[in-house]
Amino acid sequence: MKILVSISRIFVGVLFIISGLIKLNDPLGFSYKLAEYFSPDVLNLPFLEPYALMISVLVVVFEVVLGVFLLIGYKPKFTIWSLLLMIVFLLS
Repeated sequence: MKILVSISRIFVGVLFIISGLIKLNDPLGFSYKLAEYFSPDVLNLPFLEPYALMISVLVVVFEVVLGVFLLIGYKPKFTIWSLLLMIVFLLS
């Protein structure tokens, strides 16, 4: 069981790092996608649209940092819950 957990931890950590680095390559494109999420048709949070670029950069940096935290095992409860919240928020 420990082997499965270790393999999953490494896989998810690398996946988040790669995903974050790809988004970091074009934060402006990701900010456009976030602005679409914040529009009245989707999440109805139009007051966040002007801050989409800043939020996109923060989300991408947080995603890479959480991936590294997961790989090294730093603060496991915080890391796992933060990853779960990011997955729920970005997939909704």
